[in-house]
Amino acid sequence: MLAMELIPTIRARLEQLEAERTNGPGPGRGALASGHRAALWRAQQHAARIDHTLEDLRRYCLESLHSWHFLDEQDENDYLRGYRQGFQAVLKDIRAAESRRVT
Repeated sequence: MLAMELIPTIRARLEQLEAERTNGPGPGRGALASGHRAALWRAQQHAARIDHTLEDLRRYCLESLHSWHFLDEQDENDYLRGYRQGFQAVLKDIRAAESRRVT
């Protein structure tokens, strides 16, 4: 399965964050949401390559998460927490897409 098939799902997550940001105070504002958006944008850009599979996207997300492994949770700022959560959301979407394909 090509990674680009997840682009609509990633875009929906980005649109949800944008809607929260424009509708006043809430989870769509601030450093946490900014980090989340950054991770989703990066994942979307990676998925847009025509030759990338879901496995390639999974590897990219895991490598991106791994680069921050040296931080303790107490040292993780809101931006990095959002960044981590964004990649974790994409990994969840990959698992969901794979399970739909199998059944």
